[in-house]
Amino acid sequence: MWRHSDLSITRAVRHRVKALDPERPPERFFEALRKADERLLALDYDGTLAPFTARREDAALYPGLAPLLAAILQQETRIAFVTGRPAEDLAARIPLKGVEIFGAHGQEHIAPSGRLTRAPLSTSSRLWLDASALRIAAAGFGHALERKYGTVAIHWRGARPDDRVQLEKLARDMAGELPADIQGLAFDGGYEFRVRGRDKGTAIADLIARHPQAIMAYLGDDMTDEDAFIALPCTGLGVLVRDKLRDTHAHLWLRPPKELHTFLRSWMTAVTS
Repeated sequence: MWRHSDLSITRAVRHRVKALDPERPPERFFEALRKADERLLALDYDGTLAPFTARREDAALYPGLAPLLAAILQQETRIAFVTGRPAEDLAARIPLKGVEIFGAHGQEHIAPSGRLTRAPLSTSSRLWLDASALRIAAAGFGHALERKYGTVAIHWRGARPDDRVQLEKLARDMAGELPADIQGLAFDGGYEFRVRGRDKGTAIADLIARHPQAIMAYLGDDMTDEDAFIALPCTGLGVLVRDKLRDTHAHLWLRPPKELHTFLRSWMTAVTS
């Protein structure tokens, strides 16, 4: 994992868009992309393509991204979205046809044809998630609760300071009582409890298995995206998209939205040259 203490941090700040791994400079990646017979662009949504909002339902793509992604899709690039949101929720937000969506951190999948499938859940997992959702609501935080397939999440972005303290304590208490088939994970603005076995890394592994020759990149912003960065093949490029640099397994860091547009335009240039 790349660490802040590395000398690269000063160069990253000075040049803004910067390779964090000298073994995978972006120039080499885009040259491989230009020559590739198959290309795959995998993308997180919240915090990556859309700025965070106090209300999750208000999150929308940065201006100008939709037509740029549509143009990339038309140039023989497969596009897949890998998100913590429910797959159908994200499908309603993306004005693109024929893309693939992994929702609920890989628990759900929408094929390019539109067919939705879900990973099986055990009875014990469902019962624990149901009970946890009731516990959060009973504590007076139903407004902070998000229930997804295979997941219960607590959100505190935009919460009052006192409420945030209580929500964080509730998350810690619940995390200390987890059954073996449930894992607790922090994300930017909250905490979630998820059935083990599927994550953003397994979603990337699924894509690699079906497209082993594709030159691919994954763009994400928070700690849940680290599984995806780790799962990338040796020819892949992990891109951290956020305002502030943090420890990461990504190979490139850029800040949205301007540098995000620059990266996607560079992709377009590579595939059309």
